[in-house]
Amino acid sequence: MSLKERVSNILHEYFEVLMDNYNQTALLLNACDKSATYYHAKSSKLALDTTANIPGDFRLTTDVSTIFTKKQLIEQYERKLSVKLAKDYLITTVATLDGLMEDIYEEVLIEQEVDKTEDQIKKMVRWGENSIPSDIMNRIPLLKEHTNPKGYKLEDFLYTYEHLRQIRHATVHTKGQLRQRHLRKMNSLEEKMNEKQLGSVKQFYSGGQVVLSPLTTFVLRHWCLNYISFLSVAINESIE
Repeated sequence: MSLKERVSNILHEYFEVLMDNYNQTALLLNACDKSATYYHAKSSKLALDTTANIPGDFRLTTDVSTIFTKKQLIEQYERKLSVKLAKDYLITTVATLDGLMEDIYEEVLIEQEVDKTEDQIKKMVRWGENSIPSDIMNRIPLLKEHTNPKGYKLEDFLYTYEHLRQIRHATVHTKGQLRQRHLRKMNSLEEKMNEKQLGSVKQFYSGGQVVLSPLTTFVLRHWCLNYISFLSVAINESIE
């Protein structure tokens, strides 16, 4: 199987994973909407115990439970859970894209580094100063030249991708607080973006804090599908 075929198969597999992730997130958002409507119509005396459905074998002798009132349930379903879903969607999507780039990079290395063993190739697949996407471009020069109908090149997508990786890092490691190292990197990337790109990434933070919502989920989905589409065409036209 040629490199082009192997990479195309990888892109198809990851596209399915990305679609499953969004579809499941969309279903959960819909469930939150339905649940909020349901609890709005219920009696104010309603209460829900989060440990009620745990089988007896898995309960603790001195268990810790949370009981939500009607008002609290509505707040959870209308606001707090949508933020959690946006957070989970961001983290999973960026991690999936990282896996995609690593798998493509590995196939490119296998094709080009024919004197390397499998273990040596595995050790080369790492994120460092020279990022994996950048090295893929260096190894397949025609990728740099490919432009889509809207005038975007791969490097334009990679500016947004790296920006999202900074948002993901802050979300996971610093409770959504953007440190100076995040902001410096993000600002340097934003200087290379056009107005539309800038408008998209600005949805994900305000000041020094990550801001996630259903809107960021939709923005990320839109960008992600465009990125996968771009990669599919660019790879097909750039690899012999």
